[in-house]
Amino acid sequence: MTEPLTTTWATFIAPDRSIEDSPSPHEALNVPIFSGYRAYDALLGSPETHNDPLFKMIVERVTSSGIAAEEQCSAKYYADVYNVLKVLNGNYNRVAEVGVFMGGSSVLLAACALAFDFQLDLVDISPNYLRFTYERIRRTFPEAIDRVRIFYGGVPEYTRAVLVDDQESVTLVHHDGAHDFNQVVRDLSALSFVQDRLHSVILQDTHLRGRPSYMNFVDAAVYAIFGPQMQFAPIGAEYTEDYVDLLKPNPYQGNYFLAGRPEGMFLPMDANVFHYPHPSMQIEEFLDPRTLAADAEAAA
Repeated sequence: MTEPLTTTWATFIAPDRSIEDSPSPHEALNVPIFSGYRAYDALLGSPETHNDPLFKMIVERVTSSGIAAEEQCSAKYYADVYNVLKVLNGNYNRVAEVGVFMGGSSVLLAACALAFDFQLDLVDISPNYLRFTYERIRRTFPEAIDRVRIFYGGVPEYTRAVLVDDQESVTLVHHDGAHDFNQVVRDLSALSFVQDRLHSVILQDTHLRGRPSYMNFVDAAVYAIFGPQMQFAPIGAEYTEDYVDLLKPNPYQGNYFLAGRPEGMFLPMDANVFHYPHPSMQIEEFLDPRTLAADAEAAA
């Protein structure tokens, strides 16, 4: 008999073994497929795929896995992330992905974890997204699954629980989690407490806007942390005014993209300085209220 899953906030959690034989793990976990967009399909036969045997293998495995899912980044974004990891191979030994949804980036990162010899931690505030993504990786790149852990919590929780005490790892963070200004500020601020072991940060949806309830201002949050002289390399797609449909609110959450702005940013930490938070601040000031409540209960 299968033991019930435990899902404790701010900890690594176990995958859901009960969905391993499910024909539709997203339905079993109540993970919605919105548009059904599959970015990797556009990479089949592309020049960047054809000219790199490893990337070609990754794309072919992802597109032929048969698991129902969707990707929310552009094909160029995935290709650019792969190239960043490839060029920097050997300079980091851990990648932390923040925000997994259906594992569009995660499957790529898992394949790279094996090829470039690093550990992959998936961080999300949704245990169902984490468990779906873990299962997608297991089905697509089973040989890499031993390098993958899933952490249920936010960036401040992960930083305090894992990164603060780990003196051996050099971490590259891929951030595609919350897109609202306040949360991105909190996430990046938390990383300042381990900046000496933070190799770089990749941020997605830096061209995203939407309804005021979402406050999608990832790029503004990045400038708030690193200042107007911030050094970065643009990655991913950059849409012109010709992409009319992408520049107007979509029918799902009302999100849209800005013309002439990069989809993502790569920030090397050796070229940037945290201008926030103030050195007198503590990481506890950036934690989720659930974490603070648990801390108070443990101290009582």
